[in-house]
Amino acid sequence: MRRCASWWAGATRHCAAATAELLAGDAHRERLRTALTNAPRRGSTIEIDLTDAQGQPVPVDFNITPRFNGSGQLVGHVFVGRPLGELKRAYHQLREAHEALKRTQQQLLHSEKMASLGRLVAGVAHELNNPISFVLGNVHALQRYTERLREYLGAIHDHADADEQARLRAKLRIDHLLADLPSLMEGTLEGAQRTADIVQGLKRFSAMDRGERSEVDLNGVIERAIHWVRKGTAPAFAVHWSPGEPCTIHGNAGQLLQVVMNTVQNAYDAAATRDNLAPALWVSLQRDGDTARLLFRDNGPGIAPEHLSRIFDPFFTTKPVGKGTGLGLSISYGIVEQHGGRLTACNPAEGGAEFVLELPILS
Repeated sequence: MRRCASWWAGATRHCAAATAELLAGDAHRERLRTALTNAPRRGSTIEIDLTDAQGQPVPVDFNITPRFNGSGQLVGHVFVGRPLGELKRAYHQLREAHEALKRTQQQLLHSEKMASLGRLVAGVAHELNNPISFVLGNVHALQRYTERLREYLGAIHDHADADEQARLRAKLRIDHLLADLPSLMEGTLEGAQRTADIVQGLKRFSAMDRGERSEVDLNGVIERAIHWVRKGTAPAFAVHWSPGEPCTIHGNAGQLLQVVMNTVQNAYDAAATRDNLAPALWVSLQRDGDTARLLFRDNGPGIAPEHLSRIFDPFFTTKPVGKGTGLGLSISYGIVEQHGGRLTACNPAEGGAEFVLELPILS
């Protein structure tokens, strides 16, 4: 037994010496020596560089396990090495693939957001047309009033007699003009402010998400979402909605608007597939303690049972090719989760499909 242990120790020293000759530099030899000296009984793992046939360093992951004889004395070590070059290249490729995947995901998210924005274009054109037309009409009226005032003031500056001034004042309707000016200016400012508000809202919605959160009136978000969808792509959509009691949450208004718009748009797309019924949606907002529960129930064909478990999966869609990306509900689900809520779907007894959005109320 003593002879066997002696042989084992000698072989181990010979192996260690041979291994030391393969090490790439004194720093790695010292690292190996330190690991052998301080190796715990259960073994240790170190990374050192060996030298290949061309003299180039090759990173190797060594697992060093001590061996003991029957008396518990250390008689040697077992080395198990694994080249790290391929592994490091694989890790590098995996990291690059992961970064590319994250970039693609961000592009897809932004593309879906732009698709939602695209559905607003028709509604935005109509919405902007009203205040702009109002402002334009007022400006034309102000331009006519300016010409009449210029004519009247010209007569005054030319020292026209009182009768001529009175005649011009009546002809040019100066008294009516002066009475109408305040309302014209007020209407013009109101139209300009309305236009600015619409543009600012669109800029916030189309901008890349910066994660900014604030107090959000959920009733206002629902009203805007219904308004934009009906103005944009579904003017004949019958949406039955009455604002509930005040409900304020902490979140990103643009993201929540996107969620509600996606849900309303999907309800219309589903309900519009039934030829014998006019598309309709029932929306209600309930408060349950510190939770806001928003229900969307349409009169469409409902969700097929085999699709219920996949309805929020990325790229899953039942729409024809070119009609949907399969990202709208998936993105909405993620946004709701980020806001501490949840989004679920079911087929109610009344028919159609029902989506339930739950969000924590700001205390």
